[in-house]
Amino acid sequence: MSLLETTAISRTRPSEEIPGYRLDALVGTGGMGEVHKATQLSLERTVAVKLLNSQLAQDASFVARFQKEAAALAALQHPNIVSILDKGRTDSTYYLVMEFVDGPSLREVMRSPLLDSTSALKMMLEICRAIEYAHRRGVIHRDLKPENILFDDQAGGVAKVTDFGLASFLDDSGTRFDLTSTHVAMGTLSYMAPEQRVDAKSADERADIFALGIMMYELLVGEVPLGTFEAPSRRKPEVDLRLDAIVARCLKPTPADRYPNVSALIADLEPLVPGLTTAATSASLTRTERVVRAVRRGGRLILQTVATLVVLAALGVLTVAWLRSEEKRVPVTPGAALTADLGPPSVQRMAGRVTGREHRKVTLGEGPDPLSLLVSGRPVVAEEKALVFPPVESQSRVGLARVDVVGLEGGVARFTARVGAEAADPTFEARALALLFGPPPDPQTALVMMGSTGRYVALVHDAAGAPLRLEWALGERQGTMLSLPSPSGTPHLELTVDGEGILRAWVGKGRDRRALAEPLHLGPDWQKQFGDVPVPAFGCIEGSCRIEDFSYLIQPAPPPPATPAEAPRETPSPRKRSSTSKGKRSR
Repeated sequence: MSLLETTAISRTRPSEEIPGYRLDALVGTGGMGEVHKATQLSLERTVAVKLLNSQLAQDASFVARFQKEAAALAALQHPNIVSILDKGRTDSTYYLVMEFVDGPSLREVMRSPLLDSTSALKMMLEICRAIEYAHRRGVIHRDLKPENILFDDQAGGVAKVTDFGLASFLDDSGTRFDLTSTHVAMGTLSYMAPEQRVDAKSADERADIFALGIMMYELLVGEVPLGTFEAPSRRKPEVDLRLDAIVARCLKPTPADRYPNVSALIADLEPLVPGLTTAATSASLTRTERVVRAVRRGGRLILQTVATLVVLAALGVLTVAWLRSEEKRVPVTPGAALTADLGPPSVQRMAGRVTGREHRKVTLGEGPDPLSLLVSGRPVVAEEKALVFPPVESQSRVGLARVDVVGLEGGVARFTARVGAEAADPTFEARALALLFGPPPDPQTALVMMGSTGRYVALVHDAAGAPLRLEWALGERQGTMLSLPSPSGTPHLELTVDGEGILRAWVGKGRDRRALAEPLHLGPDWQKQFGDVPVPAFGCIEGSCRIEDFSYLIQPAPPPPATPAEAPRETPSPRKRSSTSKGKRSR
């Protein structure tokens, strides 16, 4: 742990509050309390004391969570897991005593420019072995992130996993002991598996595997993977190509598609670490487990040999297919793909309606106003009251249609449409390319608010049911938030921005309308963050896409409510003033 500089916050508590321990310095704070570097007086050794916030100590549920962390740590004795030494309570709070890890966190290590992929894999193996051990004993961490991985400099930089405050584990009867409620998401958003975002209680060990995949990608590439991310080897050519498939399997949206357990992940990682000897780890395995690992390695060798022969036999067919097609797979995230340079736009006319001056509303599908759409990439056609991107076999797999309307300045916006996407029947060439380069991305459609080049907010729907995603790129502010699985059919999607500049995404209408992800706070001058005044657009990636009931409303923001001091004073009516004056004159 790296010490915090002395401030008003990094105070020490009186030593008598924790009998037998002297609190020397505050080294970390969190939602549940503080961690202090301390001295165990009986042995004169340095320890870490975790104190539950005194206010939270009055809440039975938080006390139970704190006690739960003690139970989880006490059940685990592993060189890559922080050990618990003691626990207790004072008059005002509860505390845990743990071994003190004198070294940086994984977050600090990630920032080092000297970090290479080999060192990153060695770190990941140590972390994976700790989680494998915890899972074998029924403990699921559920909050794995770089801040919860510490490195013990005195032990040669050994990685140690800590902070099991959100862990769930099994009691002796095999029943899961879990304090979270059903349909409540707990954890750290950037490292949470999709199912954990919806219901933390149902998340199993595969949620930890998803978090391990996020950290592995971040160690190799330097940033968290967002949306349809690029493979690590494409971002960093020095990364072993075989890691692409390992990371991709860890980050599958559906738990059943990920590694079934951490042991299988370790088995794939170990051969990629140069000079690694597995004798130390195999000693802790049973004889049956060592045999299974040996069989797996032999099976992988056979499969690799067979796969090589198959590829060589099919090379002629695939070469012909490649020469006949300049197929380009969609790069990076869907929002970035839709707003990239798709070539010069063409103009598509469609019936619509534009109403109002201060309150401008644009609708498509019917009305007296022939509106212009600027279409880039693949073509779009008007079909009754809908816009359709039909399946294409040309080079571009991405299409974008922007509404060409001016005067959309305002402080409150509402963008709605019903959208849908479906896969097209693959051709022979498409099947051949899929054998060589993998299947194409799933069909996706999106509502997009577009500003100047590279500035956008997109709400993306996936035909295969992957989580709905809200993506944004507004200068230095960039990110992605995943939400509920994409509904089938043509769901109603909506983007809104209120007078305070808070952007929200929605799915459904009326009583079925549900918020997606977290609000995005852009500020009252939110339109300026888009560069140019944002315009509504919609896009399609792969397959065919359909957009109906399109409307975009922009209006001035309501004035802020008057405070009591600013409220206008009531003035007397002219009749009352004249009466008063007359009365004075009569006196």
